[in-house]
Parts: sequence; structure tokens; C-alpha cells
Amino acid sequence: MAEVIARQNISPRQIAAIGITNQRETTIVWDRETGKPVYNAIVWQDRRTAAYCDELRAQGMSPLIRQKTGLVIDAYFSGTKLKWILDNVPGARAAADKGRLAFGTVDTWLSWKLSGGKLHVTDVSNASRTLLLNIHTGQWDDELLRLLDSPRSVLPEVKSSSEIYGMTTTAEPMPIAV
Repeated sequence: MAEVIARQNISPRQIAAIGITNQRETTIVWDRETGKPVYNAIVWQDRRTAAYCDELRAQGMSPLIRQKTGLVIDAYFSGTKLKWILDNVPGARAAADKGRLAFGTVDTWLSWKLSGGKLHVTDVSNASRTLLLNIHTGQWDDELLRLLDSPRSVLPEVKSSSEIYGMTTTAEPMPIAV
């Protein structure tokens, strides 16, 4: 970003905002203290949680999930990927239970990085693709969190779409928008 600004010979004050868009299902979990991911990002095409999704369907969870999220149970969505990371990365669940971990899709990760860790946010359209957000309330859903064994403490704040969420920590701060 700094290279582009320098190459174009513009001032950060001339930038209205840094707009972030992303693939909504790519999942990242990182340590809030170190800022480092605890595992590689798991992209939307990854099917490692397909067997768990089959278990949820066999338990009859499809109607509940469909009613609350508007989604079908599928490994495509980030909620099952979050559960997989917490269950399979050594120390991840314990760190999450202590409030040390943060979860998000690429928009959340970039906002967090660009703000120097001040922003842990996502917009409602990204949140709605996690299998964890109740689309009727616009809030993270406790029943879905229990079902996917995911602590609320790792989740970003859900904001509206198309707004400025905060500022970069660059020498000349710029607005961050999703």
C-alpha cells in the first residue's frame, strides 16, 4: 500500500478510505497477543469438515441451522472450519477459552492488521456466511455457538456493510472501510 501511494505520488490524505472485500468463507484464527495465525488460512474450497457436516445432518440439525442462518449445512462455511482449528491445532482451544484467539474471514484479518489490532470487526454479510449468525437477530447465536463448540470470545464485532470501521496505524492514518 505504501509503495502504491509513493509510486502514484499521492498523499494518504487524498485517499477517502481503504475498501476491503474478500472471499467470505476463508477462515483465519490468530493470537491476539502475538498477531500470528495459529494455523494456515483454510480456504472456502477446503472440505476437511465434510464428515462433521454429515454428522450434524444425521443429528437432524439441518432445519435448525437453515431456520437461523438461511444456509444449508456445508463444509464451505467458516463455522465448521473454526471448530476444526480449535479441535485440531495443539493449544488452540485452551487459548480460545482464555480469550487469546481471534477468528475472522479475510476482511476481519485485514482490518485487524491495518488497525494495529484495534479492530476485530466484520460486516453482517460476511458474518451471515459463518453458520454462527442468526440472520433474524443479526447477532451471533448462542445455540449455534454451542452446536459448533465455538466460544463467543473469538468472534468479531458485527457491523453494518459499507461504513468506515476505523483508521490505519500508518504515519498518516487512513480510514478502513468494508
